[in-house]
Amino acid sequence: MSSIVPLLWISLAALSLRFADADTRAVIAVIKSREAEPYDIAVNSLRRSLKENGIQAQFEDVLLPEEGQRRDERLAGIRKKNPQLIVTLGSAATEHTAKSIKDTPVLFCMVLNPQASGFVRSMSASGNNLTGASLDIPPQVQFEAIRALVPQARKIGVIYNPQETETVVQQARKTARDMGLELIAVPVPTPDKVPDALRALDKTVDALWSVADGTAFSSASMEFIFLHTLRNKLPFMGLSPAFVKAGALLALAVDYQEVGAQCGALANRILAGESPSALPVLTPQKVVLHVNLKTAETLGLRIAPDRLKGAVLVR
Repeated sequence: MSSIVPLLWISLAALSLRFADADTRAVIAVIKSREAEPYDIAVNSLRRSLKENGIQAQFEDVLLPEEGQRRDERLAGIRKKNPQLIVTLGSAATEHTAKSIKDTPVLFCMVLNPQASGFVRSMSASGNNLTGASLDIPPQVQFEAIRALVPQARKIGVIYNPQETETVVQQARKTARDMGLELIAVPVPTPDKVPDALRALDKTVDALWSVADGTAFSSASMEFIFLHTLRNKLPFMGLSPAFVKAGALLALAVDYQEVGAQCGALANRILAGESPSALPVLTPQKVVLHVNLKTAETLGLRIAPDRLKGAVLVR
């Protein structure tokens, strides 16, 4: 009997520790704008990061409904769970959550232009309950990629809607100037103005750069942009590898696992007690160059092999 009592106490102690761990798990709500493989890659990377740092988390996965009223109801349900952290994937989920929740840390992931979108005041410190890891590749990195493939490029054109991406373009203009380049920006208030804007850039720029602007680079205008840049032998840097497959000369792609790991690092700091308002928004550190060799041939570009090292080539 005496040998059974210690074993019983050990069992009870282990059981109580298990319940204690369950009670002290961080509740993290994960809100997706939609179902998408890149979101899954990023959030799985975030979960691994937390696990590697010894953080036990209970995840509440939520898909943002399309209707506004149902969105509000879904967020109300999240509030009842009293999460220590809310992770948003995509701009739609981030925008709706930022408007509705002000008293819980919100960590956004897989978002473009968080400053221009009004999610944060600056990339160095948000000034509110948000921070995160964006998909924005710094303009300097993008301009360096253009210059590597088109060494003669000095004047770079861009079309944009000032209502959407004025902040992005202004910052890029300063970056270009610091690099000895000139960014020539032509505003397009509506998609139907894109042809006129591109013609205004004809013979004045050495390359065309793109920004995540839904007006300038909409589905309605993309066919014209591809045809125009190819016909006028204008090197075009697209937003993603999909642009390269469609005819753009080049694009840079981010590593979704790395973006998720960056979010995981921020989540660790927030759960340790740091305020999101004081944490910088992180930008991608790992990028992959994608190049369309057929487009390069059409443009009459001869690209040195060393410039293509590590690049994904579309033939």
